[in-house]
Amino acid sequence: MRKWLSKLDFTLTFRLILSIAMIYTGYLQNDRISFLVGLLLGVYAIIANKYKVGCGYDGCGYTPRYDAKKDATKTNHPIDYSEVK
Repeated sequence: MRKWLSKLDFTLTFRLILSIAMIYTGYLQNDRISFLVGLLLGVYAIIANKYKVGCGYDGCGYTPRYDAKKDATKTNHPIDYSEVK
């Protein structure tokens, strides 16, 4: 139990709480779609946590990457300083 609790992080906790809320709402209102979507979100949360994919794990939207090859071709021009008197 302690090992399982040590693997919880903020993103997984947030996703699991949302999926539990959807499952509970689907159960109370006797709504199968809400229940199944909550169940699928819970499964997705566990899989996303295992492989660290999706929003919350540095995989959301565009993430700029440093490319040393592109930066090496740029020439650095020296800056001329002039004194103001």
